[in-house]
This record gives sequence, structure tokens and C-alpha cells, in this order.
Amino acid sequence: MKRRDFLKAAGAVSILGMGGCSQLNIAKSSIFANGKIGMAFIGIGNRGNSDFTMFHYFKDLVDVVALCDTDMGGPATQPVLEMCPDAPRYTDFRKMFDEMGRQIDAVCIATPDFSHFPATMLAMSLGKHVYVEKPLGNRFYEIELMTQAAERYGVVTQMGNQAHSDGNYYQCRALVEGGFMHDVTRIEAYMCAARRWHKYKGELKTMPPAEEKPEHLDWNAWLAQRAERGYNHAYMGGEWRCFFEYGTGPLGDWGPHIFSTTWEHLKLGLPSRIEVLRDERRTDVVFPLASTLVFTFPARGKGLPECRLTWRDGLENYPEMPGKVTDRKWTRKKHGAEVYGGDGRVFARGSHSSPFQLIAGGDPNDPEVKRIFKDFPKPKYNHYESFLRAIRGEDEVRSPFRLAGPLSQICALGSLAVELGDPVLDFDPQAKRFTANGRANAMLSGEAPRAGWEEFYRL
Repeated sequence: MKRRDFLKAAGAVSILGMGGCSQLNIAKSSIFANGKIGMAFIGIGNRGNSDFTMFHYFKDLVDVVALCDTDMGGPATQPVLEMCPDAPRYTDFRKMFDEMGRQIDAVCIATPDFSHFPATMLAMSLGKHVYVEKPLGNRFYEIELMTQAAERYGVVTQMGNQAHSDGNYYQCRALVEGGFMHDVTRIEAYMCAARRWHKYKGELKTMPPAEEKPEHLDWNAWLAQRAERGYNHAYMGGEWRCFFEYGTGPLGDWGPHIFSTTWEHLKLGLPSRIEVLRDERRTDVVFPLASTLVFTFPARGKGLPECRLTWRDGLENYPEMPGKVTDRKWTRKKHGAEVYGGDGRVFARGSHSSPFQLIAGGDPNDPEVKRIFKDFPKPKYNHYESFLRAIRGEDEVRSPFRLAGPLSQICALGSLAVELGDPVLDFDPQAKRFTANGRANAMLSGEAPRAGWEEFYRL
């Protein structure tokens, strides 16, 4: 079904549960009608509050034209509402686009992982530029559709792994392109702090029972394309991250901040094998207390041999220490990564904007080493301004969907592997399917969407 026909049908038979879609909303909006980018915000509580604040800082570039949150009126949304008391408010993004599509040039989407998909697909199909929090989704196939749609509709896209516009991104690229970080065969990445699902102690065997929902919560819009389920407070305030059905666990939450720059500049792509070495007290509902996953990436050419990326989460689930640490100032944090080069050099960093250090295989105090680690281009704009400038044709984004999509798919594959419980999964990165594992392949797309949400998969 063509996008125009879909939107007409949605209005005619209430597929989307909203009024008819006007021809004005189908056309692209008039960008810079007043010299600014008209932005709508879908998800304004919790993480969405932070994203809104960052974009709102650039008042010379942005006009806030609409606010949307399924819990509009709940306590988490109040700070943003107080900053923009006159902006139109919605609990359902479908109605927002129906009524405000003409004024919207771009959207920021900061909803739970699973519900990034329908809002992003509809926005891109209407020609809107999209900034989406990480990861792009929690189902491999939905992420694939989002990546394809970004290319098809030609909009500016940016995923919210903010360090991709910080100095460490350029530092990593310079280390790889300069040949200092080369022939990497091993990456150890970890997030070993307490997580919100630890409170269940691996004992939650079924989804929480239905409760009476708050009056101000649009539960139907919150569920989006996922299966019908009764409201429970256990899903609110970021707690949805605990559940396979809605989140991607520690890998999706932290992986894009810890190993993403190395993954990109080493051109790792998608893995050919996923191994589950540990899944402490795994259930079919919530993530385990600790997990260890190994992703094997095939060789990509000269200087890019087969590489094994090990991901660890859970309290004290650290990798072994590098053999001989030469940087006495380095201390391992609760989250970070260590990269093993083919010449014995070991590079380490923390999360988010943390730069790399040479911790083994060389003298970190050598003047030439110090120069190499500091001699790289410095960013001109942060991640948010870069997105806005790219819309204006003044910059390029650093985490477009063509890169953010495969990175998010790695997180989805890791989550799938833990949920499935198979110790070894062979994956064809070209065909994007598992080898001889029907159940795993079925989980790439996940459960069928709820009635009324099928059309988002055809946009």
C-alpha cells in the first residue's frame, strides 16, 4: 500500500484510531517558514526531558511546535510542559501528525525502545527528519525497516548515542586511519553496575498482572504495536527496560555508548556468530542478573581480521585484566572497553565521551604516543546541533540510520540470544538470517503487531 493510500485508508476506517488525514499533512512541511526548524517531541518525560532541554537550548534554530507523551499530565512530563506551556499537547503521535503535520519539520523520539518504530516510520514517510534515542528498536526486523525507510525517504536521521559527536569519536577514527590501532582481534566491553532488573533476582517468571491505570495515561498509545496487555506500574518510568518484550537490556542501553565508535571505524558490520557464555538466572520475562556474550565478526580485508567482541554485564562480571598494564594512571571503571591490537597494544576507554588511553604494549608517556592520542580533529557541533545543522545543509550527522541501524541490530541480536537461551547461534550477515534455526529466525521479527498497527510495517 502506498503511503498516500495508507493515510487515506487510516482516516476512512479508523485504522489508526484518529481523524481523516488531510492532503496538507501528506505533503512535506515548509521548512524554515520563520527561519527555524519546527520540531515536535514524542516522549518528553525521563530521557525525553533531557533531549528536549538540549534541543530547546538552540532557540535560534528550533521552534517547538508540538509535544507528545502517552503520560501527558504525569509528573515526569511537567518540567517540559512548564517550559512550553502554550505548545499543543498530544498523547498519541498519530493524532499529532494528523493535526500538526504541516508545521512539523523534524521530530525527536524518546519513547521506550520498542515504540521508536511506528513513530519513526510515520515521521519519515511524511518527510520529517528524525532524531531517535538509542537503540533504534528492540526487534531486528523493525530496525531493518527503519534503516531502509531512512534511505528511501531521504530524510536526515540521527540516533542518540551522543558521544559520536564528541572528541573521542574523532580520536578513534584517527587511531584507526593512522594505523596505530590495527589488526584488532579482540574487544572486551562491559557494564558491571547494578541494573533495575536485579531487584527481581531472576525470580519473575510471568509478566506483572494487570492493575488499574492512572487516568492521565494513554495505555493504548503506550503499547503501540505490541500485544494487548494490562497496565502495570512495573513498566513505567524506564522500568520497561527490564523486559524482553519492551527493551534491549544492558547491551542496548550501554553498548551504543561503549563500543560503537570502535565498531564503526573497524568496519565490523554484523556478526557471523553469537555465543551465550553466561546468563545468570535467566527467565522468559526479564533480563538475567549477569550475561556474557561473544560476537564474532568476519574478516573485512587487510588490517581487519576476524574479531571477537565480548560483552559482559552484571555485578563484578569483568574481563581478565590485560597482561602488563604500563599506564599506572589507568583504573578500570564499572563500564568501558578494552581493544587488543595485533601488535600487542591495548587501548582502553570508559563510556560516552571517554577518550582512549594506551594502557599496555607501549609507553603512554612517550611524547610521540601523547601526540598521536591528542592529534585529531575537534568537533564543531555537539550531537544535537549537528542534527539541526545537517537539516540546514551545514553539517553531516555522525550517527545516521545507515550506521545506527546495524549497530542497533547487534544489540537486538544479543538480546534475542539471551532470551532464546541457545548457547551458539550462527548468523549470515549478508542474508540477515540465522543458519538452520527456525525459532531464532522467527524472533528476528518478533510477535505480530496488534490490530490497527500493521500498516506501519508497509510505510
